[in-house]
Amino acid sequence: SNAPVQLLLEEKLTLSVQRDGGLQSMEVSGGLQLLITDPSCDKVYVQLGLGSNPGYQFKTRPNIETRKEAILGLRDASRAFPANSALGVLKWRFLTTDDSHAPLLLTCWPTATGDTFEVTLEYELQGERELRDVRIAIPLGCPPTSQQTELGDVSYDARAKALVWHIPIVDASNASANMEFVAPAASADAFFPIDVAFSSPKTLCELEVKGVHLADGSGAAPYSTAGGMVVDSYTVV
Repeated sequence: SNAPVQLLLEEKLTLSVQRDGGLQSMEVSGGLQLLITDPSCDKVYVQLGLGSNPGYQFKTRPNIETRKEAILGLRDASRAFPANSALGVLKWRFLTTDDSHAPLLLTCWPTATGDTFEVTLEYELQGERELRDVRIAIPLGCPPTSQQTELGDVSYDARAKALVWHIPIVDASNASANMEFVAPAASADAFFPIDVAFSSPKTLCELEVKGVHLADGSGAAPYSTAGGMVVDSYTVV
C-alpha cells in the first residue's frame, strides 16, 4: 500500500486442546502498528471500533492515550508521530480455558479393528468468521490404507510422516466436515499430537479501524489496513 497512513493488525493464536474435548489453554496476543509514510500526515489520531471483548486486556504505548470512543492519539496533540518508522500503538491479550472461544474445534475418534484403526476426524467452526488455508496434520508412520473426505483434499507427507487434510476456506458455508482414514497403529496414541494451522483476515479481538483524522481537526487522512490473525501453535494432545 502507498497510503500515507498504514495500519497493521497482527494477532497470534496459541491453543492446546485435549483429545477428549476441552481446552487445556488458549492465548490470543495481538498488536496494532502505525506507519506514517507522508510527514504531512504525522499528526493524527486513529478511531477504532471495539466490540465488548470480555476478558481481553489492552495496553497502549506509554505516550499514547485512549480518549473517549476508542480514539488513539499522542498524549501531547502538538507532537508528531515519527515518519517511516512502524510504531506499536496498542497491544491486547486474552487467556481462557473455555472452548467456546476457540475459532475451530477438532474432534478425533480412533476405533481399533484388529491391528488397524479406523479414524474419523471432524472440525467445527465457531462464530461468524472466515478461516483460510486450514491444514490439519495427523502423525502417521506410513500412508493410510484408505482415506476419504467430504471437503478439501487429503495427502500423505512422507517427509513429515503425517496425513494432511487441507481446506482452502472454512466459513459459514462449510462450518463442519469430517475426514476418515484407515491405518495400522500400535495404539490410538500414535495419531497424536495433531497439528492445526490457519489464518483469518479478521482478528479474534473485536477491533477494527474506523478512521484516521488529522489532529488539528482539518479532516480525515487517507489510510490503509492490513493483517489479521494467524495460528502460532494449535495442537490436539
